[in-house]
Amino acid sequence: MEFEKIMNLSGFKTITCYLNIRNFLIISPLFFLTIRHWTNSIVIITFLGSLYFLAKQDNDAVKTESKWRLILSLTFAGPFFAVVMGQILRREIYPPNFDAPLRLLICIPIFLAISRGWLAKGKQKPVAVVWLESMIPLTLLWTLFFRLNWPTRWGVDMTTYFVDPLTFGSYCLIFSIFTMIGLSFRWNAMNWRAKTLSFFAALGGVYLSLTSGSRTGWINVPVFLLIWAIFFLKPKLGSKNTLGIVTFVLTVLCILVWKENYLLSKFSLALSEIKNYKWNEMNADTSVGLRISFYRMGYYYFWLKPMVGWGDLGWMQLMNSSNLQVYASEFARLSPKHGFHNEILTSAVRSGIWGFLSATCFYFIFIFKSAHSFLSAQKNWEKIVSFAALIFMMHLFVSGMTTEITNLVFLTSFIGLTLSVFMGELIYQIENF
Repeated sequence: MEFEKIMNLSGFKTITCYLNIRNFLIISPLFFLTIRHWTNSIVIITFLGSLYFLAKQDNDAVKTESKWRLILSLTFAGPFFAVVMGQILRREIYPPNFDAPLRLLICIPIFLAISRGWLAKGKQKPVAVVWLESMIPLTLLWTLFFRLNWPTRWGVDMTTYFVDPLTFGSYCLIFSIFTMIGLSFRWNAMNWRAKTLSFFAALGGVYLSLTSGSRTGWINVPVFLLIWAIFFLKPKLGSKNTLGIVTFVLTVLCILVWKENYLLSKFSLALSEIKNYKWNEMNADTSVGLRISFYRMGYYYFWLKPMVGWGDLGWMQLMNSSNLQVYASEFARLSPKHGFHNEILTSAVRSGIWGFLSATCFYFIFIFKSAHSFLSAQKNWEKIVSFAALIFMMHLFVSGMTTEITNLVFLTSFIGLTLSVFMGELIYQIENF
């Protein structure tokens, strides 16, 4: 009761009464890639609103306590406590390492509030469905308009003014996949205008990803097509029609890739660099060659301090080790100051075994929960949301093998908010209907 009084006195009640958090969340993806600080602001406001909802909620109204509430809350908190453990054991305090993990931590009340019906308003569509059906397509069209009119170049790569090309290409690609999921699952309920918008939005997203020059996440496309064909298309349309649709989609993708052969050349170059990498000799500082060296260096550093980790830059005291000089140039040995281009490895070097476990669990717990919900879904919208969550997490996993996905605060905020909505609405539906 005291906490609720404090919340009321501090004005949060007024905020939540006059600011429709549900509508606010619906538009949250729109400016994710085009307006700096947009996503962080959304998360902070939503966090405050969720605190008020939880404070005033009657505990007796919660019929059951899902074990998944606890499991997923701990998963959100894992990266934060991994940093805490590493810094305690190293006897150091370095606040910047808490920036991104803190965003996942403050998503816990958002997730808990949504899983207890915070966004459930009568017979309105779940927020996640609105995202997939209309808001994500609008986001892609707006981002395409913005990028065409106010482009930012990183060499020959194209992006927006504050997003690096790897991130920009990766998220445009997953947004295109989201749009395809929404279009296919909601086909019969959508009018021709919505279908046309979604179709061109998906093409626009693929175009944006191709012209960004990013290879990040493209391996996830065949995975999406395989799951989509087996679990959705084939049961409804039969094997022949499914094969035709998948062939059409692959043909369109191949034409787009061929027309933007810059990305195709990057894939070809990557294969060549992997083939020519030297394991016991000095390597040239090529894109893929550097990443392989980063992984080897990260593995080396981790096994030297597996329990406590090195913190942000502690590993630099050993960067001139003869074990590393054999295959990595000075440039290669210095470059991991910004991360080892692998989410799990970067966390493991920074926080030891605690970082390794938190990063690994973050992927696989959410993947398991999404897959379980997808396979056991009873309603069409549960199927669409759980499928989107599964593909999203698999995309993050694939992307995280070649770059860090939670080092940047705005990315962590978006990931945390998206998972809070997907998982929260699924758990609420399972418990109450």
